[in-house]
Amino acid sequence: MPQTRQSRKRAATTDEKEQEVNVQGNGTEDTKKQEQEEQQQEDGDGTTEPKKKRRLSKQEKEKEKEEKEEVKGGEIHVDEAKRTSTIEKGHIYFFYRPKLGTEKVETTDDVQRILIILKPFWSSTGNRKPTSIIIGRKHMPEVRTHERYWAFVEKSSAKLEEVTDRLEEHQYETKTRGDRTVKEARAMAQGVYAIATHAGHSHLAYMLTMPEKPSDVQKAFNIDKQSSLIISVKNPEKSSPPQAGLSKSQKAEFPKELMETFHDRRFVSMDTPDFLNYDNCELMLIGAKQDVTAELGKTGEALEDLTKEEEERIQYVGPKQTLFDELQLECKDHPIQPLEGKWE
Repeated sequence: MPQTRQSRKRAATTDEKEQEVNVQGNGTEDTKKQEQEEQQQEDGDGTTEPKKKRRLSKQEKEKEKEEKEEVKGGEIHVDEAKRTSTIEKGHIYFFYRPKLGTEKVETTDDVQRILIILKPFWSSTGNRKPTSIIIGRKHMPEVRTHERYWAFVEKSSAKLEEVTDRLEEHQYETKTRGDRTVKEARAMAQGVYAIATHAGHSHLAYMLTMPEKPSDVQKAFNIDKQSSLIISVKNPEKSSPPQAGLSKSQKAEFPKELMETFHDRRFVSMDTPDFLNYDNCELMLIGAKQDVTAELGKTGEALEDLTKEEEERIQYVGPKQTLFDELQLECKDHPIQPLEGKWE
């Protein structure tokens, strides 16, 4: 069992804690450009006419028929398993942090921000670190309306405590208001996740293991029992729309091999999870599907199996102990009522 650490407060400068990070824009301008760029990728450079489609052989027609969509009850279910590749798997945790001066959270209006922690246990590169991601809005993108939100990597480190330290209560000093206290973050859900490439995009898919069924707390933040989000990476050398994205001084510093994947484009799909190893990596999240297995085929099936294994482990170890042991946090320092469907 991992050894927990004592909760500790950390001081921060005014510049650090009152830093204005505006990721609230909906990214309409950038995402339109992203869609155009992705379409150009799929269509080619537009300088040549498409080749005429050759006539399929009888054997090829039969194979194509087998791979086509099945129609069930008027809905189309596409088996995309053969076009899906998993590049990372791990545990996912959802937290919210109360606004300054708020002792008790009763609605999302009392919340300063929400964040996600990814703790990978396997990646295609073998080089991934625990990562905290701040979401630009106070809830996750709505899947049904395909909302798109900005997000960014707050901290990524091989040392888990350097990531989870940011969940702790801490204090900082201001010239005008004196000492300010930032309350500890509250855990509201946990589960397993996979990052997969699929049909020209990359997806962050998750399934919850706690709570067993989303309550009013999780629903307020658009955290579903399972969900699939399209995840794209922004080129730090490209500008952002007004009042959206990070400032120039906060841009991610990717190594040459990652920068070369942009090819001067504003966004690229996450074909490697190593982008998430860099602080201030800017992301675009777009609500895609609620049914992960229908969307991602075998990747979704593997995630379902992993969810069942985790649920069995939680029943054996205990829900509270599981989460706090995995993140090496002190249970007494972080209210767990939101995990049980109660605001705190």
